[in-house]
Amino acid sequence: MALGAPVPWYGSGVATFVHRHSSESPYPDGFILAKKRLGRPEAEVRYIAPALETGPNVEGAWRALLEHLVAHAGDFGIQRLQVCIPTREDAAALLAQCGFALYTRESLFRLRPRPRHLAPAAAAPYVRAQREADSFALQRLADRFIPPVVSRAEGVSFHNGTVNHALIFQNWWQPEQQDSLVFERQGEIQAALIMQRGPRGTWLRFLGDPSQQEAMDALLYQGLLALPHDRPIYCGVRTYQAPLGPVLHAREFEAITELARFVKYTAVHVREPAPAQSRLLVETTFPGVISSNIKQR
Repeated sequence: MALGAPVPWYGSGVATFVHRHSSESPYPDGFILAKKRLGRPEAEVRYIAPALETGPNVEGAWRALLEHLVAHAGDFGIQRLQVCIPTREDAAALLAQCGFALYTRESLFRLRPRPRHLAPAAAAPYVRAQREADSFALQRLADRFIPPVVSRAEGVSFHNGTVNHALIFQNWWQPEQQDSLVFERQGEIQAALIMQRGPRGTWLRFLGDPSQQEAMDALLYQGLLALPHDRPIYCGVRTYQAPLGPVLHAREFEAITELARFVKYTAVHVREPAPAQSRLLVETTFPGVISSNIKQR
């Protein structure tokens, strides 16, 4: 994958850069790979190697790779770079030195091997599949229950009746990769579960008030019934979603690690014509003071 993107950001949207200790080094001693997200001015760092603990010179390679990626992404018009790593003080400190800011922490849960009997949830006639017309309501849920610092970092926002990046919640855009369920009661969508499928597992993402455990458990139960269990099922619970933890534990999820999410806002080159200088005619009633643009006769 690293060698399959010779032209950064084009085609697959992948950019790969390698690091060499010196110009005489025959082989690279590190690389970084980032992937641009479809239709959005942001990219995610997918790989950086080698691991920090493998040698004394790795920290310098990491710093050089990250700084080059930031500069190159800005030249290409990418406004945000995101990094998600296991919580480690040494890596976090290095990212901070390169201008990355921590915007949220996350507990990663994984479903244990499928139990023999999935205990039924309370009667949930309010759960249904997401429809095309629901994306506006999901954007409102995101605006209400996602902290502004996270919304800015991930480009999820809804302000003054305008929707930004609405495709995030439109599952018909990539129907083979994502399914969504909504919890609708009395004509109002109160919560949603987004199920993103990948080659190595499924990622669950909740929207709505995490303290509404009835809605969250009903969505989780219906989601687990619909998903195949031949691959791992994961769910990230962020610090502002802490009430989801007991719901996941009750459905036999286990916490496996802690993650930290960082963002770096890049400087993007924008070409604009220089505005013409305007002249201001100053009027005054003080005697003897006249505008320099007025000729005396």
